[in-house]
Amino acid sequence: MVLKRVFIVRPFGTREGVDFDAVERDLIQPAIARVTAATLEGSTTLPFVEQGNIREDMFRELVTADVVIADLSIHNANVFYELGIRHAVRPHATVLIRAELSTYPFDLQTDRYLVYDPTKLASADSRAELVARLTQTLEATLNSERTDSPVYQLLPKLRPPDPTVLRVVPSEFGEAVEVAAQTRQPGDLRLLAYEARSTAWASEGLRAVGLAQFMIRATAGAIETFEWLKELLPNDVETNQRLATLYQRMAGRKVNADEYLAKSDAAIQRVIDSPEPNAWDMAEAYALKARNIKARWLKRFEGKIGTEAQIAALQASELEDSLEAYACGFAQDRNHFYSGLNALALLRIRIDLAAAHPDVWLGLFNADREATEALEDAQARATQLAIGVDLGIAAKQLALQRQISPDAEVKLWTDISAADLSFLTSARPTAVAQRYRKALADAPSFAVDSVRDQIKIFQTLGVRTAFVDAARGVTGDPAAVPVPSTGPRERVLLFTGHMIDAPDRPQPRFPRTPEAEAEARRLIKEAIEKEQRLAGGTLRGIAAGACGGDILFHEVCEELGIPTQLFLAVARERFSAESVQHGGPDWVDRYQKLCERLPVRVMQDHEVLPDWLADKRDYDLWQRNNQWMMFHAVATNARRLTLVALYNPDRDADGPGGTAHLVNLTRRWGFKSIELDARKLLDGVTTPPL
Repeated sequence: MVLKRVFIVRPFGTREGVDFDAVERDLIQPAIARVTAATLEGSTTLPFVEQGNIREDMFRELVTADVVIADLSIHNANVFYELGIRHAVRPHATVLIRAELSTYPFDLQTDRYLVYDPTKLASADSRAELVARLTQTLEATLNSERTDSPVYQLLPKLRPPDPTVLRVVPSEFGEAVEVAAQTRQPGDLRLLAYEARSTAWASEGLRAVGLAQFMIRATAGAIETFEWLKELLPNDVETNQRLATLYQRMAGRKVNADEYLAKSDAAIQRVIDSPEPNAWDMAEAYALKARNIKARWLKRFEGKIGTEAQIAALQASELEDSLEAYACGFAQDRNHFYSGLNALALLRIRIDLAAAHPDVWLGLFNADREATEALEDAQARATQLAIGVDLGIAAKQLALQRQISPDAEVKLWTDISAADLSFLTSARPTAVAQRYRKALADAPSFAVDSVRDQIKIFQTLGVRTAFVDAARGVTGDPAAVPVPSTGPRERVLLFTGHMIDAPDRPQPRFPRTPEAEAEARRLIKEAIEKEQRLAGGTLRGIAAGACGGDILFHEVCEELGIPTQLFLAVARERFSAESVQHGGPDWVDRYQKLCERLPVRVMQDHEVLPDWLADKRDYDLWQRNNQWMMFHAVATNARRLTLVALYNPDRDADGPGGTAHLVNLTRRWGFKSIELDARKLLDGVTTPPL
């Protein structure tokens, strides 16, 4: 579901007989909740007044909100001022409503209104009719690009400002993203993306998280983040470029490869069709398109060797299609030498295969003369491409030399490209080996892997074998590189369960008795042992450290030889004070032993939510903690997650963020859930009636 921001401009309190707070409560908010075209989130200027920063936040909302609802029932200067700003900066998506009161301003009489009778809001039937009408209006507005601003109607060529200018990511959020990226915590990044999604600066917050996920190769999380961003900015060039690459990565895992390549193609086409991309962006788009075609070409001779592989590769139409797409990218921007280099590599393969199998080459054309001319043209084109790519690489190397602190990654790939060009054009294998040796000195393993993958294509097809052997002397034999195991993956057990009852708890839930603890341990152990007996990967546990179910889960897992991680919502001492000490000294000792034995993750230092979450409704520390643990479990292994919940549905009313919240989260995600009946802990316990 698309998440969009709504901003409500209205009077406050009761004015001229209308309770405008009640109008928002009984009419506007119910209509917002019923919209199906998107999930709308937002509020009025009132929270800004309370926080003391009305002007900055109000301007930001008026420019960036996807929909603004303005109530013009009375002559309120603030409402007219804010509506004027909205009409000046956004051409559409402004909904006007008014009560049946006095006349309204002449300048606005031509606009469409939703008119409501405030006296009818007290009647359930009349209120339902008004809510339905406003819901329909909001749906139509979200699905339409109709210009409703009189400013843009009068000046149709006026360009609105870029909303992202005011979507400034809070510095504290940016620091959290940076820390999560540097420490390579994909679960933290997924939590931050989830939280950024409902803010006024959602697009730029999601962009920051998505780029961090992209760089640490947290592919599944990055796809989710950039897909959320695409919902907000469908034609954003960077978003679609990243998605295209991420889908390619997923296709490379050979799981639903065709589906992911199709998604990548669609993202690339959105870039090509967009009016925004510059020459470099277009070159990158065509290079990504060519890479998808190349992936399909590689499948044509996958599993084949020798002559069979050569003929299949030469006959496949994707060879020429990929070559032309790369060449088109290079034509878009001559500084994009990567696309030119890949076009040259495929052209070199085509020429050499044609020479090795002249009869097959002739069979691709209607006449021998046509085949001969095509081969001559290919050879001339290869010469031209080599010159162009060489000039592009040389220009980039010169620019890097002029920089005081050149980008190390850019320099690495530029030097590798120079070595790749030598591989394709040099007459001396030893010179090629030396170029790779210099380029890959102290290079990270993924750079060596990239070179090795390129060389492997030539090795498989038996093309430029002397140069393949020379390069292999530097990178290692592609065939000797270990293939990642495709065996069963690790399975994650995420636990949630009730704490030991506080001494003053009126209705027992986890009694402070040895019998209740023994029964809880038995239930947990039985569930884990059942999971152990299932085939398919090893187990790892994730749980918090509260007295009761959490600590028992960690102890049972240790007994069964299953490693676990301890996740704490707040710093170790604060967590103990909040969630352990009421259980008594024994539970504190057991908690401290867990902290000393297990790897510990702390979500935040104190109980107060970060500033960027200050206006997020119905969200507290413990809900955030549940989301955090869930995202970590998902980031570890999205398809093999099981929740084990020690749960009493009759007595889970301690507020948001408890066991019931995590159980419901798991149900919404569609993961496996094992709910252990905590009512069994009450056997033999005399309790007052509910």
